[in-house]
Order: sequence, then structure tokens, then C-alpha cells
Amino acid sequence: MAIEKNKQVVIKFNKEFFESGNTEITKELLADNFVNHTAPPNAPTDASVMVQFIIGFHKGFSDVSVQIHEVLGEGDTVSLRKTITATHIGEFMGKMPTGKKVEMNVIEIDILKDGKITDHWSRNDFMQVV
Repeated sequence: MAIEKNKQVVIKFNKEFFESGNTEITKELLADNFVNHTAPPNAPTDASVMVQFIIGFHKGFSDVSVQIHEVLGEGDTVSLRKTITATHIGEFMGKMPTGKKVEMNVIEIDILKDGKITDHWSRNDFMQVV
């Protein structure tokens, strides 16, 4: 049952944080010792970079939707494959709005302990899309 609960935590994080832009969910679902292994070089590896990214993302995009295609769990690890779709309505990472609908593909790996995400890795094609 722990694997299924961990899957639900990761799904909830994706829906609340990425899709809805609810940055407060980090307090509920990320551990105090959370490490973002995908943070840019020389950036903090806590949740702060992810929070700033999602705030900027939701300023630059509307109609954000996260479609989760697969969720795999083993032990304390959950992996998922998802597609994020959105409309580019505002400046994002120096790119002026295009008004176009975009689709970004992501593969994510999370480690959980006691119902909270402790470690996060992801690979995406954001920069090729925008």
C-alpha cells in the first residue's frame, strides 16, 4: 500500500503544483530536507527554484494542463511520464508571448519518505517548445 500512497502524493503534487500553480502545496508534500537534483548549476537545490519557476510559468502560460500517462512505483521511488499543455500568453524565460498552444514532455523520478517527496529529478523539452 505504501507504493500506491506514494504514487498518489506525486500525482497530487503534479496536479496542485504544476497544473494549478499552488506553491503552498510544497509545505505539505515536500520534506524539509527536499533536494531538487534538476536545479540549474550553482542554484539552491531546495524547493525555492521550483517555486520561482512555477510562478513564472503560470505568468507566461494559461490553460495549463498536466496529463499523466504512466506512473510507476517501486520501493520508495515513483516515476512518471507526463505531458504539460498550455497557451503562451506572457513573457517566459525571456521569450515573448506567441499565443500558441505548446506541449512539453517530462519524465520525472521522485523518492519519498513518510509520505513526502525527499528527492526529485526530471528531464523535459521545455526549451525546445518555447
